[in-house]
Parts: sequence; structure tokens; C-alpha cells
Amino acid sequence: MGKCSLEYMVCGSDELVPLVLIHSVEYPGWPPQDFCQEAEAAGFQVIAVRRPGFGNNPALPCMKGQADLIADFLRENDLRGAVIALSGTGCPIGYKLAKMPDLGIRTSIFVNCCFNYDQIAQFQPEWYSKIIQQTLNSVSGARLSLMALKSSWGIFGRAWVHETALAKSKGDISFLRENPKLVSEAIDNLLARLDVHTFHTEISSSVRTDPCLTDGYFEDVPALVMSGSETTATWKKGVEGEVARLGLPAVTYLPSGDFLAVYQSPREFFVSLQKQM
Repeated sequence: MGKCSLEYMVCGSDELVPLVLIHSVEYPGWPPQDFCQEAEAAGFQVIAVRRPGFGNNPALPCMKGQADLIADFLRENDLRGAVIALSGTGCPIGYKLAKMPDLGIRTSIFVNCCFNYDQIAQFQPEWYSKIIQQTLNSVSGARLSLMALKSSWGIFGRAWVHETALAKSKGDISFLRENPKLVSEAIDNLLARLDVHTFHTEISSSVRTDPCLTDGYFEDVPALVMSGSETTATWKKGVEGEVARLGLPAVTYLPSGDFLAVYQSPREFFVSLQKQM
């Protein structure tokens, strides 16, 4: 593959439109089979890429560096004209990729992003909110937070952290319980590979104000914003304000799920994507 040796998986024929999936820290796992089947039926080849610091990829706790690395991946694999879908903590990388004209990105899809909306109050339950706040304070705080999370995985069971943090969404919980092998493999990544600097960068880059997101930033960029309908009303209001400020079309809400809505509502995801292309 050349210098850009990121882990990735491919589903579907090379004749289809490439859909490149960039994961978040919450679910650094592979897409489920039904998502890939819906993709192929809609005319897309799925290419799921694991970012630095996850799986067998060396850490690179710098979002600009990760954006450059993924841009190299797209160039080396001749993926000009791809659709790029990024979720959660992976979205800040997409803000940078979308502005690289030589990549010829067909559409950037930002899923469950917050842009510059202050979302601290949205994190539930209280212990999870405190972990996020502690992580934002310093690298030392991130170390304590990561230790607490890894201890929780060990004490309460592999899926406890995810099921507790995503409890507001019935769709997300359904995904976790209906895809135990995929979820277990994703948690293996977090337990075995996630280091303090990567964790701190993931949280701070997606929650803190990003100075690059100036008014009208996406006005000349083909992009969509998607989320699950099961997210909170306050989150919807905050992000919808950011969408208008940045020059993006209205948010598309998928019917089932919140953070994992794209995988929980694959058919609706592709219907929405096809309408915008």
C-alpha cells in the first residue's frame, strides 16, 4: 500500500462509488453486514478505515496529522470522488479533508458532530460528564479518566460503559446487543490500544471550540450533517444553530438510534445520501 499503511476493510465492487467511513473513539469498530448490504444496493463500496491509535495503527495524537495521513490514504488508493462519512470525535478530521481540493471529495457527511456548540451539559449520566470534563482539563486528567473507564470495563463487564453512556437511545442499545462480536472487537481496541494522548486529543478536538470553523466555512463545500432522532432536543437546537452559521443544509435525522444511528438506520441513511448527490 505504500507509506500510508492504515488498517482498513473493503465491502463491495470497485465499480461502485467509494464510501469511506472514519470512526470515532466511542465505536472504533467495523460496519455491520446489513450496512454493507444496503450500501451495495444503493451503489456504494464501503471502505472502513481505522485511524492512528486504534487497532494495529501507531498513535498519532494530532488531528491535522491524521487528516494528512488519511488524505494520503485516499490519494494512494485512487479514491478521488469518494463520499467521506465521519462520526463523533472523527469529525474534526473531516473539517480539514473537506477543504483539500485535490481530493475531489464528492460529499462529506458529519455524523453526530457538535461543531462549536458547547455540549458538555449533554453528556449523561453525571459520572460520564465528569470524566469528559476531567479529560478536557489536562493530559493528567485524561490519564485518570482513561484509568477509570478501563477499570469500569473490567469490573462491570465489557459493554457496561457503552450501554450506560448510550442509555438515552433505544436504537443505540439495540445495536450494541444485536452486534456483540463487532462491539466486543471495538472494545478490545479501546482496552488494548487506546493511550492517554490519543484519548485526550480525541475528546478535546471534538468538544472544544475549533477556530477553523468560521462563519460560512462550508458554503463552498458539498457536505451533509446527520444525527439520530433519539438525541436530545437541546442538542438538536444547538447543532442546528451551528449548521446555519457554517453554511450547511438542514440536519437529517435518522429514525432509530443516536450516536450509532447510521449503522442502526442504514436504509434511511442511504436514501438521504442519494437525495443529496
